Amino acid sequence: MRHKVIDLPMPRRPLLERMVFHGIVFNMSWEDPEMDRQAFNLGSSDTVISISSAGCNPLNFLAQRPARLISVDSNPAQNALLELKLAGIETLDHATFCDIFAARNPSVVTRVYADKLRPNISPRSQAYWDRNLWMIERDLYRYGRMGLFCRILRRFMNMMGISAAIREEFFELRTLEEQKAHYERHFAPKLWGPWTRRFVNFRPLMWLAGVHPRQFNLIDGRHDMYEYVRERVEYALTRVPVYDNYFLSLAGTGRFRGDRLPPYLMERNFEALREGLHRVEVVNGWLGPYLDSQPAGSISKFNLLDIFDWMTPAVFEQTLRSVLRAARPGATMIYRSGSYRLEPPASILPSLTPHSDLAKRLLAQDRSATYGSFYVFTIRADADGVVRSAAADSGAALAQGAAAGAALTGREAVAAG
Repeated sequence: MRHKVIDLPMPRRPLLERMVFHGIVFNMSWEDPEMDRQAFNLGSSDTVISISSAGCNPLNFLAQRPARLISVDSNPAQNALLELKLAGIETLDHATFCDIFAARNPSVVTRVYADKLRPNISPRSQAYWDRNLWMIERDLYRYGRMGLFCRILRRFMNMMGISAAIREEFFELRTLEEQKAHYERHFAPKLWGPWTRRFVNFRPLMWLAGVHPRQFNLIDGRHDMYEYVRERVEYALTRVPVYDNYFLSLAGTGRFRGDRLPPYLMERNFEALREGLHRVEVVNGWLGPYLDSQPAGSISKFNLLDIFDWMTPAVFEQTLRSVLRAARPGATMIYRSGSYRLEPPASILPSLTPHSDLAKRLLAQDRSATYGSFYVFTIRADADGVVRSAAADSGAALAQGAAAGAALTGREAVAAG
């Protein structure tokens, strides 16, 4: 095993999250890697930290050859999925790796697990996959919370008269004009109405889709969940090319299409992934306490997904203080939100330089139809002064960081990925 695994103490999660957000929630990460690539412009001297989710995001970064990659999740099952992928990169050829993780012939995992994959993952992940390898064998993308949600979604579209054949045809279209015409003929008249409103407002279904209760309240309270989903889906289907949209193809048809894959599954990136395995650190724990344990100024890129949607304002602020303390001068931080607007707290803004035009341009090309806003910030050279001042005021910065970590129950955990 060439990657490193760190287990940190973790507080007990609230009951709802223990019930709903456990095991594999995300079988695929839903952040468009092309947005992240352009926002980060990773170099060989960068240390990048990312929430693990399904492991796609950190592996897409690893393909860009950073000096160090840290992947943090409070859900051990999500990190178990990342570890299984790392073991596959280490021990399998690319074709077999894609058979398993692009689900082209996933049953081959049973032939390689015991001899190749299992010896190269941590004991905790071994215990998880010893019990749950059947999910991989039967097609990972059908299982976990998100897999179940997508199967229900496809069944719902069939019931609404949007057949599998219509969906298959749609993802082979090559122009926005064809997409818009196909959408207006086959999707729009059937999809939007009272039954879909009931579908998206049924909270247990949204939990399956990885929407934390606090995130649901944020979106629905500000924008109305049904109107939000309609706007995002219509945008992705009519204003962003769908031919290479592996996110919506997987959700709508249940499969990847040919070589239209996430970067980490592409053959051209496989050698870079294998060469970088020794640079990978997988952390089972909360983000805030982990950042507080790292040397000040040691991390240059922060990929924080939508974790702030899950937080109270106080935890949002304290987590950002942990980021500022760990950030190199000039570091880049990116995050997303389901809401159309989720700016950092006023106390943090003086330490950040926003790149709003870049963020808006990148969001406009987002293929996942998941997020309402995207943020790119450079962390100022004097940002650590904010942290020192806050620590002097409270006398308890580290304890607050632990509290911040404790609140990151969903997205870092398998509750949300």
